[in-house]
Amino acid sequence: MLSDAKIRKLKPTDKCTPSRPDKYSDQQGLQLLVRSSGTRTWVSAYRFDGKQQKTTLGTYPQMGLAEARVANADIKALVANGINPKNKKRQDKLANEQAKTFNDYAVEWLEERERNVKPRTYQQDYNRMHKDVIPSFEGIALKDVTFEDCKLMADNIESRTNNEGASPREVTRRTIDLVGNILRRAMRERLIEVNHTDGLKELYPKAKTKHMKHVELSELPKLLQDIEGYHGHDQTRLGMKFLAYSFCRTIELRMMKWEHIDFPNRLWRVDIDNLKIARKHVVPLSDQMLAVLEEMKHITGQYEYVFYHTGMHQPYSEEFINNALDILGYGGKQTGHGFRHIASTNLNELGYMGDAIEKQMAHDKKSSIRAVYNHAQHLEERRKIMQVWADFLDLLRDKGEVIDFQTARQQIEKSMIVENQTSLSDLDSDALIKALQNKGLTGEDIKSLLSL
Repeated sequence: MLSDAKIRKLKPTDKCTPSRPDKYSDQQGLQLLVRSSGTRTWVSAYRFDGKQQKTTLGTYPQMGLAEARVANADIKALVANGINPKNKKRQDKLANEQAKTFNDYAVEWLEERERNVKPRTYQQDYNRMHKDVIPSFEGIALKDVTFEDCKLMADNIESRTNNEGASPREVTRRTIDLVGNILRRAMRERLIEVNHTDGLKELYPKAKTKHMKHVELSELPKLLQDIEGYHGHDQTRLGMKFLAYSFCRTIELRMMKWEHIDFPNRLWRVDIDNLKIARKHVVPLSDQMLAVLEEMKHITGQYEYVFYHTGMHQPYSEEFINNALDILGYGGKQTGHGFRHIASTNLNELGYMGDAIEKQMAHDKKSSIRAVYNHAQHLEERRKIMQVWADFLDLLRDKGEVIDFQTARQQIEKSMIVENQTSLSDLDSDALIKALQNKGLTGEDIKSLLSL
């Protein structure tokens, strides 16, 4: 028999190996295993259905000798009643898991999720969980969740309509997916038999895709003037200007870091994690965009993010541009994303290379291998496009009216040539024409410019 005094003195012997620990018997099949690491583990040995079996009881000294003897006696009682202790242990564990509330289980799932997904994805799941899921399943056991519970959650989200009466349909569908993922995990662990979100998304079909609101070209000069005169935070005013000049996605603007700005090469190397789809993207910086960044340096240059809310100590929220446009009186007429539609339409009208425009809009498909490697495709043409677009916006803002595209293009490109006349003045006529052609001008463009 063992005693506490004897157990305290036990150390691994020379014969002890990781696969063959030292074994010391007490009574009634109770054993203490001393492993090569020094760990001492209680084991109960018993026979069930004619087969020798063992089950682990605990670790010494967390479980003392007296506790181990009581636990061993419980094992013998189960065997005497025809119950396999291993099965009982599994059943007890399953019962404990099933007794959990859905919310407790969901929080465990979320903790596991944090280790396996990107921070931004985890944050989105965390926000949905605490805003819509946890309040909807308060006090409901995991095993008692029903289809009606899941649908009630979805209906509550749908009830949050905007000023136009539209529901946040995409939020509804993604939250259903989140709950579905939790329930699927519970099914894999044999805690439940049915995933009650199956078929639920079909009740909330995808809303028809609508282009983001944007003003007509005739209203654009006034919008640009209003942005210039915005009296709110300088960061917000500069954010609206940069978004108009760059026609990037709002999330790309919000997540822009100073380390992504390549000032010597006049490039913004958009962080791949911030994109809607996984591929690289570079944005040539026009003079106007660089000027905005220089102003921002004085405000957030010491922080990681360019558009950083110094009061909240985090990047600006998703709605900071749209809220500012609402303040300017453009609610329901213009969104931050709408600047992309304005740029796409009017750059084509100005007559620039369609492929280069699409590349600059970052419209590559996710499955495109070229999209991963050719992120700098048409870069020189795109540099010209970005500068012409910024100059075009300034021209509309300063004139306060829309001029025809051909006149605008001629004026802008003529001014670009004048700015570079020092470097071009030493060229002869043939070299000058060739230089203009290298800049993307056609023969007709050059004739038009020479006639001005």
